[in-house]
Amino acid sequence: MKRNHSIRLIVAAICHPIVLLLMACSQQSSSPTAESRIARLEQTTSDLKPGLGEIMGVIQQHHAKLYYSGIKENWPLAQYQLGEIQEGLDDAAKYYPKFKEVKASIAELIPTMTKGSLEEVSKSIEQKNKKEFIKAFNKLNIACTSCHRAAEHPFIVIQAPSEGMFSNQKFEP
Repeated sequence: MKRNHSIRLIVAAICHPIVLLLMACSQQSSSPTAESRIARLEQTTSDLKPGLGEIMGVIQQHHAKLYYSGIKENWPLAQYQLGEIQEGLDDAAKYYPKFKEVKASIAELIPTMTKGSLEEVSKSIEQKNKKEFIKAFNKLNIACTSCHRAAEHPFIVIQAPSEGMFSNQKFEP
């Protein structure tokens, strides 16, 4: 009885991988090729990716909220908004390293043109210095506008908000 059981185990151990291999081969012949599956996944990913305009629109919202939180000296909120701006810029560079017919590389323009001013804003937030924050924020506006010009979108000019926005959020600490 033990010998019969042992033989069955050996046969099962040998046959099981062969059966799995045959099943896999039969499924592959009726299923799409790996290349076509990859192409479909790439297309799906591309379809789900936000447009550059949507990314920049979200950055614009965080830019306004950064301004309001900075002038109200809500430094934790200002730091959060600055981080959200950086995340959005990183996404823009990652998803759109080359955009349409723009000659310059977006992936190179964004960090080159905004890094210094973003660091200045961050430093002013860390120092909790409203006067320096406003100066650094204005430099950020200039950097963003310059980046848009270099990306062949000179009609996009960035400035500090001049009218009340986001009245549904409290900006005072």
